[in-house]
Amino acid sequence: MKPVQDPTKLVQLDGQLLDAEQPVLLASLPGVLRGEGIFETFVIHEGVPSPFLAQHDKRLAHSAELTGFDVEVGQLQSSFGGFLPFVKEGNWRVRLTVLRGLNDQQHFMWTAGAEPSPRRDAIVQISDFRLDPLNPIAGAKIISRVDLQVARAKAQAAGAFEAILLTTEGDLAEGTSSNLFLWLDDALLTPPLSRGILGGVTRQSVIDACLAAKIPVFERKLELEDLDTAVEVYITNAVIGLVPVAKIVERRALLPGAEGKHLAKLRAAYRDFLAAMSRTPTA
Repeated sequence: MKPVQDPTKLVQLDGQLLDAEQPVLLASLPGVLRGEGIFETFVIHEGVPSPFLAQHDKRLAHSAELTGFDVEVGQLQSSFGGFLPFVKEGNWRVRLTVLRGLNDQQHFMWTAGAEPSPRRDAIVQISDFRLDPLNPIAGAKIISRVDLQVARAKAQAAGAFEAILLTTEGDLAEGTSSNLFLWLDDALLTPPLSRGILGGVTRQSVIDACLAAKIPVFERKLELEDLDTAVEVYITNAVIGLVPVAKIVERRALLPGAEGKHLAKLRAAYRDFLAAMSRTPTA
């Protein structure tokens, strides 16, 4: 496994700011021993968080419902208010982790590190790991990720940035920490949530941005072979945004990447959607 590229700079556990270089969790916590936890990650620029904070809040509550945590809509945003004073300057990658504690307690842990540099494009590899669409917690964003970390490490060892997973039925699913889009048949396509993928906040935002800009976009089951005929391929998440794929290791040596003819209009639509969201008052 590769070393952590972006070490944590700030840690706040249950409202208390702690030394990020010192141990902060009991070894006996189920969240530590068994990986029982859910999380959300987003970026914050000069004290201004993602305009999709409410969407991250709702997804955390959805993850909680699927995994038996007691987290309601609104708790992420209210908890973030106590962490915001510490990340008011600079650009940060911020994460809230809710961990299962002893005697059914829950621990809210905010962490922050420097936002990674923007990516021009990405290389991906098809993973031999599989995603089960019938997994009842497939839509939860959980911290139990050893399979995904191994998949990504294998891809990185082959020179890729991200690993793309297939479902147990062999169709395209998602990346280890990203959603997948293909420009195919004169439209932007992405696997539907019914394929067991995570309902990415950025994924949905790209879909909504395209709809607002009248760019054809559809959720559709996609086969592995669709990667061979796709005009352009993209990955998305809340930290990297919309990133074009330049190569698929051992499958397609050359994709348009940052030179893709559809990329500019997709990014323009996404920027306009972000701007509109930023101007929309929150409840």
